[in-house]
Formats: sequence, structure tokens, C-alpha cells
Amino acid sequence: MKIRKAILIVLIVLGSWLLRSLDAQAASLASLRVGYPSPSASFYPLFATREAGLLEKYGFATEMVYVQGVQLIQVHVSGQLDLSTVSSVVYLQASVEGADLIQVASSIDNQLMKVMVHPSISRPEDLKGKTLAVTRFGSLTDLLIRPALKKWGLEPQKDVKLIQIGRMPDIATAISQKSVDGGVISFPTSMQADKLGLKTLLDFADSGYEVPATTVVVSRRYAKANRDVVLRFLKAYIEGTRRLFTDRELGIRALRRYGGISDREMLATTYDLFTSRYIKKIPSVNPKGVENSLEMIAENNPKAKSRRAEEFMDTSFMDELEKTGFIKSVWP
Repeated sequence: MKIRKAILIVLIVLGSWLLRSLDAQAASLASLRVGYPSPSASFYPLFATREAGLLEKYGFATEMVYVQGVQLIQVHVSGQLDLSTVSSVVYLQASVEGADLIQVASSIDNQLMKVMVHPSISRPEDLKGKTLAVTRFGSLTDLLIRPALKKWGLEPQKDVKLIQIGRMPDIATAISQKSVDGGVISFPTSMQADKLGLKTLLDFADSGYEVPATTVVVSRRYAKANRDVVLRFLKAYIEGTRRLFTDRELGIRALRRYGGISDREMLATTYDLFTSRYIKKIPSVNPKGVENSLEMIAENNPKAKSRRAEEFMDTSFMDELEKTGFIKSVWP
């Protein structure tokens, strides 16, 4: 009886000590708010970083904030976020208008979208006189298709009619029913479109035209005042990217938790596709990608025409992690 009582006392003391230790650890972690605009595999590196507990390793109590689409930028600029992961075109559209945002890293340098068409269309020139769908005018789907058409010698809204449909699954359905002749569709809807028998006329990821789909952005003011915070976040992010590449089960678990995918086959397919084709091991800023993004924005916004890529990015953070040997320690 005395032995049981002694054991109970020891357990209570240990439990109390453990709780105090956890409380002290939580209290020592710095608050960090990180935004992302979509439960998409495009933001896989962030999801894996969180799932692996690496943000805590580098001293952060992190709040992951999901704000849909361009509204994420509004929330960030208002000061409610510290960092965001977002497409280059999305943050640059705001930055050329005066938003205080710069890019400090880039994980995916291409857009994961395709121009998909009805099987009756074989070549780009077959699009003349046809109708293509985008989600919304001014959206990324619209910004991507216009220069592509011009490259094929086709003038948007003259040789090829563009219409707005809204949701990408609705675009795929409209093409299969031949309500429209084609449209711009992103992953994973493009996989569903393949099953409907639609044809890929152009895969932007293979086009060689770099327009980053996944970047890390921060305000100039925050980066200047909190350089150490940005560096520590990037250390976690780089380690998280390595874990994504080397720990398949963690990667699948992260996408299930944050990416809105529950089907095991889809999870496995997505993991294999993104780690083999899309995501860079080292998320260095891509100046050419920023330049291309500005050129694309300039098609509809003259304010972007005279701007330089260097105005909207800061390579010093990744450069410092390279020079100090951190990146090599993660990726020998």
C-alpha cells in the first residue's frame, strides 16, 4: 500500500513538472502568423514544414492562416500576417500598386496550369474562331492565356473569344460538353479533365516560361525589423522541404491534413508528381520569374511596364543561408 502511494506521488510530481516544462516551452516560442491562399499542393513545402514540427524547432508558435485568393494579400498588407506563401503574380499585382511586399524565396518556378481543349482540336491554329474559358478576367488563368495565344499568332477576343466561367471544374465540364472549345485548368482539376478525355494543348509547367506559382513573401518593413525571424522561418522551410522529399509518409500526411485530399491514391499521385516535377529542393528566388510576372501584369496594368524585378525581391536572406553553410548542411 505504501509502495503504491509512493508511486502515485512520484507520478503526480513528474506530471506537474512536465506540464510546467511544456508551459515554459510554449511561453518561450515567438508568435508567427503565416498565410496561404489555397489548400493546394502548390503550398506543400509549408504544409510539410508545419507537419514536421520544424517551426517549433526554430522557436515559433505558428498560426497557419488560410485566406482565399487575392484576399490574402489584403490581409497581409493590413498587418495581420507576418509571412505568406503565394503566387508571384498575385503579390506583384498588389506591389506595383504600392503594397509593401517582396519575395524572399520561391519553391515552384512554373505555373501548374494547362490549356486543355476538346479532342476535336489538334493544334493551336485550330483555335481560330473558337471559344476558350478562364475563371475570371484579370485572374491568373486570363493573364496566362493571352500571351500564349499571341505566341501562337492569335489575337485574344479577335481570333479567339475568351469568356468567364468561374470554377475550374465547371470549365472542364463545359469543354467535355463542347459548350466551349477549351480553357485554362490547373491541378488537380486537370487530372479529372484527363479522365473526361480532354486534350492538353499546352502545359505551362513545361513551356519554359517561368512564372512562379509558390513564393514566400514578406513586407519590407517586417523584413528589416525582424531579419532574424525571416531567417529562422526560412531555415525551417528549407528543412521542411527536405523532409518532404525524404519522408514520403510525412508528405502524404501533411497533404491530407492541409490540402483537403483524403483519397489515398490521389495523395500518392500528388506527392510523386510534385516532388519529382514541380518543387525545387532549394527555394532560391528566381529573378527571371519575377521579371516574367511583371511583363504579364503589364499587359493589363501600365504601372508594371517600367518596374524592375529587383524592386520586388530580396535575395539576401537565401544568400546568407548559402554563405553560412546552412543550405549545404541540409542538402549536402
